[in-house]
Amino acid sequence: MPTALLALFKAHSRARWRRLQTAFSTPRRTLLSLLVLVLVIVWTGQTVASVLLRNAYDPDVFRRWVAVPLFAWFLWHIVRVAWKRPGTAIEWSDEEAELIVGGPFSVREQLAYRFVVILTATLPKAMLTFLVLLPDLSWCSPIGLILALVGLELFRMVMDIGTCCLNNSNYRRYRVAVVVLIGLLAFACRLPEVPASTGTSTADIVAQARNQQASHYVDSLLQNEIVATFAVPFLWAADVIAAHGTIASLTGKMAVMLVSLAAMAWLITVLESLWRRNTIRHERELWGGPDHVDPAALATATAQHNRTFVLPKIPFCGPLVWRQYRRAMQYRGSLLISMAIPALLLSPSLFSIANPIVAFLLVVSGALFYTFVLLPEAIKFDFRLDSDHLCQLKQLPMTPTRVVLGQLAIPIGMAFVFQATIFVTAGMYRSIDWSLILAATALSLPLTILFVALDNLTFLLYPHRPTQEGFEAFLRTILKFTGKSVLLALFAAAIFVWAPLAANIATGFGLDSPRWVFATGLLVGICGLATAAVGSVISAFRRFDVSLHGIT
Repeated sequence: MPTALLALFKAHSRARWRRLQTAFSTPRRTLLSLLVLVLVIVWTGQTVASVLLRNAYDPDVFRRWVAVPLFAWFLWHIVRVAWKRPGTAIEWSDEEAELIVGGPFSVREQLAYRFVVILTATLPKAMLTFLVLLPDLSWCSPIGLILALVGLELFRMVMDIGTCCLNNSNYRRYRVAVVVLIGLLAFACRLPEVPASTGTSTADIVAQARNQQASHYVDSLLQNEIVATFAVPFLWAADVIAAHGTIASLTGKMAVMLVSLAAMAWLITVLESLWRRNTIRHERELWGGPDHVDPAALATATAQHNRTFVLPKIPFCGPLVWRQYRRAMQYRGSLLISMAIPALLLSPSLFSIANPIVAFLLVVSGALFYTFVLLPEAIKFDFRLDSDHLCQLKQLPMTPTRVVLGQLAIPIGMAFVFQATIFVTAGMYRSIDWSLILAATALSLPLTILFVALDNLTFLLYPHRPTQEGFEAFLRTILKFTGKSVLLALFAAAIFVWAPLAANIATGFGLDSPRWVFATGLLVGICGLATAAVGSVISAFRRFDVSLHGIT
């Protein structure tokens, strides 16, 4: 690897260390950092206690359960590129595109840099997995974990570059082949018959039935000829991770894994070269050859490239809303999946619960919980994706209120449409009274505003890049989900306190039912919190100084 790339790695390491030092540069950051350290100690203590106190799994069962997620991740990479072809063969960040791709480095040196990045990102994951599974691992387990995870990352690069090398007709054939493959695997993965469970209590019978079903299902899955053909490399990796076999056999399997990694690295270089040649040939064909440019083709391509888009005349903060809407439409496939999967997971309550009111309320609570915890990460078309454009947002000829409302409009609207669709569908299916459906929909809007505003407030107070990885991102995730858990507990406590108060107020005014008092107070309280949260975001954006709050 060139000296310049090694110097770049050293500069990145020093920058990470300085970033950690800035975590204690101000009182606010110091408080947050100390809170993170406390949470890390608590979570780490629980993890260490669970690792040290639990018994080791059965070696054969552990081996099978290691192979299954590796095989599932392998299939995911195949399906992912069939669902949507990557926009480029190798994904580079903006910084890497400027320093690596735009630097004086050859293609092989750029690929070597990418391989080193994969290795350095895989080592912490492998070590954490080793610590969690410590009672079940042996001397060769860390090597097996590193080789397996690096192999999956290299296979991801192979699939990305390989599908970019395909023309449109061959890519369509590939998608058909993937559909056929998934159909064969789905047929092979049909649920087998499970032997009857025996137990002394209902809980014992249910637990035993679940364990038997899971174990029997995995056994039948790996014994299927179709699945076993694809799963052989992952079974070998599981043998190395679980130390299943003699020293000679484990050494041989590790050698095979190393050769496989070398083969995939060589294949990546070949495919990358093929992709570059195909790209150059396509551009030459587009312009009529290397020595001739068709004036008509040039005029058509230039007109298509330089065509101006007429922005709709939307008042107030319309340009920002339209900008975020256009960005969201670029990810409509992934957005559809992120909303369809929770909708399917919420549907069993509609079929399994006899009481329609209880079933509908479970669907409403599940949708609101998903909107609070996970959905904001999928629809963050707001300040969180504009970490590199905060300076431009501050310079817009708009008031902070208009900027904030324009930035928050699209994620709030998308989440509200998702919730309203689920509520109306569930209510119509179970014949729920429209007043209850409208009440749930009206309650979800201020809650959604509150959830999105809190996420953006956290970002403006502690800005960071959305694509940042590493230990800092891990700590930030722990802090975020812990904070959301605390907020949920406080919200539940507030409801329990308000319920008897609403009953007393209704009794004092001579009302027959405290239902409307409870609902009105709850709605007013949530609207007040949502208004305060949006006002806090406006204040944080007004006080945000790009020169002082560097993006880390």
